[in-house]
Amino acid sequence: MKNQTTYYSLKDFELSLNLSATERAEEFQKYINQLAQFGYESYWIKSYSGIGAKMKLSQDREVISFVSNDYLGMSQRTETIQAGISALTMYGTGACAAQVIGGYIDIHEQLEREISDFTGQEDAILFSSGFGANAGVLNALLGKNDIAIIDPFIHTSALSGLKGTNVKRIGHNNLEHLETVLKDVQDKYLTKLVIIDGVYSQDGDLSRLPEIINLCQRYGAMLMMDDAHGIGVMGVNGRGTAEHFDCLGKVDIISGTFSKAFGCVGGFVASSKKLIQYLKYYADSNVFSAAITPQVTASILKSLELIRNMPEIRHKLWDNVNYLRKNLTLNGFDIGKSLSPIFPIMIRDNNKVYEVANLLQKSGIFTVGIVYPAVRIKEARIRVSILATHEKQHLDQLVNALIEINKNINFISNGESIKNTQKATY
Repeated sequence: MKNQTTYYSLKDFELSLNLSATERAEEFQKYINQLAQFGYESYWIKSYSGIGAKMKLSQDREVISFVSNDYLGMSQRTETIQAGISALTMYGTGACAAQVIGGYIDIHEQLEREISDFTGQEDAILFSSGFGANAGVLNALLGKNDIAIIDPFIHTSALSGLKGTNVKRIGHNNLEHLETVLKDVQDKYLTKLVIIDGVYSQDGDLSRLPEIINLCQRYGAMLMMDDAHGIGVMGVNGRGTAEHFDCLGKVDIISGTFSKAFGCVGGFVASSKKLIQYLKYYADSNVFSAAITPQVTASILKSLELIRNMPEIRHKLWDNVNYLRKNLTLNGFDIGKSLSPIFPIMIRDNNKVYEVANLLQKSGIFTVGIVYPAVRIKEARIRVSILATHEKQHLDQLVNALIEINKNINFISNGESIKNTQKATY
């Protein structure tokens, strides 16, 4: 039994051998009641506007938002909106069939060509979600005689595609551990697939891609990189983490989503022509799902065009990222090893995370508290995503609000007050 000083987490209400589905649903009310006691409103909160640098939590309450992954602001640009409207007029609201049996329109093929070229691969296949892209490709490629060697911080969508195969976890970005495992499995499985992220979604750090490529080549393993948070953002031309490390064309499989830098929805897998041809008949989340809509496809194509031709948008994003990193670090906040637009502001206490998020929201700033089981208990944090559409004053407000909140509840991870506190100004 839980006592009054014990707090519930989502882990407490997962699939259980002891409770039925309805019983678990009843028990889950305890977690909902706990959130209400915290005064925390971040999950399933309703927006009355688009979600970018700002959002409306009610018709008359606008807040600065740090929850969107629309890194380049593409979801709100006139060009992407108009491209979608034109496609609606030409094609209608949906393809209304799976691509394999007739839902494959000419702009789908165009997007496949352009995204494969952009990622440095031979060909690509589209999916109606980024989740479906990862799950579909892994379901199709790995079975009981194969093995996936995974970084522990890969996305849940990839894990969902690994239920029918063997799985070995390595330490995060741990090259020595990876090499040990690759040596051990070298002659034991038909397919050996190392799975990593380009940019990790919770810590904002990068994979050690060049070294991992070398190890995979040395031991005859394939490499799959989920670049959901890297594509459009990383690299001189925004071509992703592979470009950032000068490794274009050296990754066997790149997956990604259109719901972040492209400002839309859907996913893709880019690889060799032969592998993509195979996936077009065996990736269940493509074969048995309706194609992404014409509007979405056209808007993605326009986003890709803007990413190629307007580097100043990406430059604005990185200017914001560098500005915030400087001010958070100057004021003593722990942001881990982030090298991307994702900032984990480490609180390291589940209860304080809820309190900080609630106080930020009362200050007109909407962020997400990330707690166990999404991260380890001692790694609870506020997760902040920075966009090109944020203004410097938005970033200043975040830093200044955190400084004021820390004066009251002291959430700096080393237990000390912030030293040399300086208000951010712009």
